[in-house]
Amino acid sequence: MFWRTAALVLLLDQLTKLWASAALALDQSVPVWPPYFYLTLTHNTGIAFGLLEGRGWLTIPLTLLVLAGLVWYRYRHRPPRRTQLLMGLLLGGALGNFIDRVRLGYVVDMFDFVVWPVFNVADIAITCSLVGLMVMQFFSAPTSEPVSTSPAEEKPQ
Repeated sequence: MFWRTAALVLLLDQLTKLWASAALALDQSVPVWPPYFYLTLTHNTGIAFGLLEGRGWLTIPLTLLVLAGLVWYRYRHRPPRRTQLLMGLLLGGALGNFIDRVRLGYVVDMFDFVVWPVFNVADIAITCSLVGLMVMQFFSAPTSEPVSTSPAEEKPQ
């Protein structure tokens, strides 16, 4: 589940970026559902939401650490399928934007809802993954007893 999801996200992300780069001029907006949704080709040289413009290279070492951590966790802990699905979304999305940064020096974005920064398939996958993992963390049943932090809280034997 982990690898298939990552591969599917990566493929879809790269294909949509190739299409957008071929079909749209830079900063051109094509109305899809005006005034709410447009296709707008942008090159993001920053990090998320265009922050730190021109410093997107800072994400390259962080992305490598995240990718290594995801693969290590997958093999070390063998998480359930739903966790593997969410981790695969994160891996595929991170790889998609990583490939753009290394190959092009920027990330190709194209989905424009006007009130939100322009984004791509990789961004959608990363966001869905992180929201899903947080929801699972907050709403899953604890698997063990809470750890006592002070001797006064310990139960007598």
